[in-house]
Amino acid sequence: MLDPAQVDLGELADALDDRTPEVQWWIDPRTGRIVSTVPEIYSGEPDDSEELQEQGWVAIEQTGSREGYQDMADFTAGVQHRRAAELLDRALNGRGAFRRFKNTLFEFPEVRDQWFRFRDARARRRALDWLADAGLVDPEAAEQAAAGYPDPAPENEDLPAAVAAELATHYGDRLHQVLLVGPWASGEGSVESELDLLLVLDDLESPWGELRAVESVLWRHTERSGITVCAYPVTQAQLSRPEEPWLVRARAEAVRLR
Repeated sequence: MLDPAQVDLGELADALDDRTPEVQWWIDPRTGRIVSTVPEIYSGEPDDSEELQEQGWVAIEQTGSREGYQDMADFTAGVQHRRAAELLDRALNGRGAFRRFKNTLFEFPEVRDQWFRFRDARARRRALDWLADAGLVDPEAAEQAAAGYPDPAPENEDLPAAVAAELATHYGDRLHQVLLVGPWASGEGSVESELDLLLVLDDLESPWGELRAVESVLWRHTERSGITVCAYPVTQAQLSRPEEPWLVRARAEAVRLR
């Protein structure tokens, strides 16, 4: 039997996924080498399929589209970017799902990179399963090798901390605290919730002016995460003696980030 390390799993995964009707892929059970053949009528070159079969090479039969669709559905379920998740979920409905899914990913480069890593891990595990089912690799060895290709964890940046750090750089000594309030402070925040931050400053002439000054920071993190990031500037004095009901609630539930 082959050692899984002898086989180029990426190449085998591509062969299993290749649905070109006239192409047949083969694997040498002695070396793990993978080649393809094409009928002479298409390539103009002799078709080596019969010779390979006589030499004991094993034909690689392509997998169906069901596995690929399930990969897309599983990946979409774990996407943290709210807008991307919505559009990808919509892309999966109806005919042409593969094309729509691919086109949607082009709008979100970071999510697209995550998809490539997820897809490659799934494809390599399927390649190992195929080797075991074909009797080319010991099932236990295949299982051990597959453990090296887990589904990548969704990239879920600590968004509140990242925004707070950038705001601290922007404000410098003027910023006393960044407080997390709202659903995210109570532990109920999700991709469906706005991320609300209280910016405690030493002075405040115009709340709207402050928001305009940090608009690019808030928008950059909103665009990257798909989660709407909101900020509410207040002074230390306002927070110490809150008069507005919303500020009283915010002070009671706040979680300090910086």
